[in-house]
Amino acid sequence: MVYMSLLLLLVCVLAVFGFLGYGGQTFAGGLRRRSAPEVVRGGAALAAAVAAGAYGWGLVGVAGVLVEARDGGTGSAPVHACRTPGGQADGQVTGVRVDWLPLGVVCETGDGGSHGSGAVPACVTPLVLAFGPAAAGGAVCSAYAGQVRVRRRQRNAR
Repeated sequence: MVYMSLLLLLVCVLAVFGFLGYGGQTFAGGLRRRSAPEVVRGGAALAAAVAAGAYGWGLVGVAGVLVEARDGGTGSAPVHACRTPGGQADGQVTGVRVDWLPLGVVCETGDGGSHGSGAVPACVTPLVLAFGPAAAGGAVCSAYAGQVRVRRRQRNAR
């Protein structure tokens, strides 16, 4: 799972830079040409960059916990992210599980219960759930507006 989280982190970093480059250029070009579909498409790409960046930020915390869990050694049980203040429930933690959506690390206890570790910042999931659908919606709206513009030109050419 460590390799999976590191691979996803690499994908997120590449996506952020790709979406930022494409979105910034498209957004600026749309403003210069006064083209609403281009502005919306650029804004959608920028929103996708924010969503990918937020998810990557959370993956850094997940990867850290997973690397620490695999490392072992003195004082490694339970993983530092699963330790409770005062250490009352530390002896009950039996495992660590990763939830990929919403992104988080869950500490499993011996009695079948679980609790979040707090390794992933609380703002990651709301950012991803706000900017991800906004990016997808912007891309769909931009494509629809482009189709409407093409149809209008074809009708006017006749």
